[in-house]
Amino acid sequence: MRKLRFIIIILTAGMAMSSCNKFLDVKPKGKLIPSEVVDFDHLLDHTWTVQYIFLDNNGGSMVGYLNDNIELSEGMGKIAYKANNHPNVDRFYAYTFRKPYRNPNTSDYFWDWGTYRAVTYYNNIIDGITGLKAIGSEDQQFARSVLAQARSARGFQYFLHNMLYGPVYKPGTANNTRTIPYLTNSDINAPMVDLSTQEEVFKLAANDMHSALPDAPATTNWPSRANKTAVQAMLAYYHLFTRRYDSVAHYANLAWTGATAAGGPDKVLYNYNQFTWTNPANPVSSTIKAQDNFLEAVNSREILLYRSEDRGAGRSSSSYPSEEFTALFDAAADLRYTYFFLTAPGYKTTYNDVTYDDGQRVQYYRGSKTQLTSGFTYPEVLLMRAEAYARTGKLAEAIADLNLLRRYRFKPEAPQLTVGTQDEVIAEVLKERRRELPASGIKRFLDLKRFVLDAGKPWQKTKVVHKLGTETYEAAIDSDAFILNIANTILQYNPHWNVPLDNRTF
Repeated sequence: MRKLRFIIIILTAGMAMSSCNKFLDVKPKGKLIPSEVVDFDHLLDHTWTVQYIFLDNNGGSMVGYLNDNIELSEGMGKIAYKANNHPNVDRFYAYTFRKPYRNPNTSDYFWDWGTYRAVTYYNNIIDGITGLKAIGSEDQQFARSVLAQARSARGFQYFLHNMLYGPVYKPGTANNTRTIPYLTNSDINAPMVDLSTQEEVFKLAANDMHSALPDAPATTNWPSRANKTAVQAMLAYYHLFTRRYDSVAHYANLAWTGATAAGGPDKVLYNYNQFTWTNPANPVSSTIKAQDNFLEAVNSREILLYRSEDRGAGRSSSSYPSEEFTALFDAAADLRYTYFFLTAPGYKTTYNDVTYDDGQRVQYYRGSKTQLTSGFTYPEVLLMRAEAYARTGKLAEAIADLNLLRRYRFKPEAPQLTVGTQDEVIAEVLKERRRELPASGIKRFLDLKRFVLDAGKPWQKTKVVHKLGTETYEAAIDSDAFILNIANTILQYNPHWNVPLDNRTF
């Protein structure tokens, strides 16, 4: 039987057990070959568990170019990306819904550098600890804690990957599309598992996350690791897609109340009313002076679970904020507009004697002023609770959560929201969610897919429309355009999956 030979092979136990790279300010000090619980614990601090999650080799995310939050100008798209053969031209192809988005005969960063490299660490930790011959009584709880962190991270990673490479998940139906291999064995000589169906991945991921919850630690040494609050957030997010909103409310409430029990909302939220520019004369190049010095750090007070995110989206080096996204922000009252939407020179070039000049453009600087995550922030936890309350008819509670967050984001004179119809309250929550999530990346992409099921509602879209100069491109969200394909570099070594190679012209 053929063994696993595609790119995941480089993410082996041998590599995972080699000396760990420095992760931010954490210095793993494990032995060459882990032999104790503490050695496996150090593997959780490796950079590769967080660094390239759904990002390309230049820190951007092609997924964001399928969304409705960013846009390209004609010069940016046709010249900077296409004519100049940009190394990440897949972003342009995604924006124009031209498949294949990436060359199917080259490495897929989302698989090779992201999900399966990270999961290699989690699987080695899980198999390594469970395979230890003896664990001292004093290390039993520690071992369970490390296992919980690895299992929850694995389940959450596969959960996201599954929905990126699969269709819209529809609760109550078969969901039998085969999507990804749910690899749990760290032995590279073991036969490669078959593709799981979308429903199977949901169940396996849920099992990983649920089994982790009892032993997840109350605190961890770094937000790359999942503490109990992060696992609760994972489960709340999971149930946004199963549409069990009572469960969303349950887990989001546990996460929010647990996080704020000691220090209140000030512990986990920045008050934008207390922000100032370090250089008011030049906001574009200025940093923001906040209530602490961690606004741009991964251990920012608002980050619950850190995973790398596209921090460049919305600026002329890669894209602009879309008109629709920009219009969501109240320019007069919303301080997120004040600090993140700044006017600066846009893209300009001359190509074949034709000049493309975007002039002065409003651009989105959040990624250069604050830290972003594709994991979880505490504001997202609060908004998950608000959405669950709104969808289960607890409208006053949902509005209270919205007004709480707005107190930290809007100027004091901005009026508070009041209870309206259920659809009106849900719509307000989802607008706030869209403002808080990163402009690019996977979270908005997956929201668009789950909203497909809200037929006729004001927040639902059936398609995304992009403009490039005078040209228009559109694609249905519940279609192949919003499903990524497995690269030939992976398929060719796994013929038992019975997935034909992608022979389309790139």
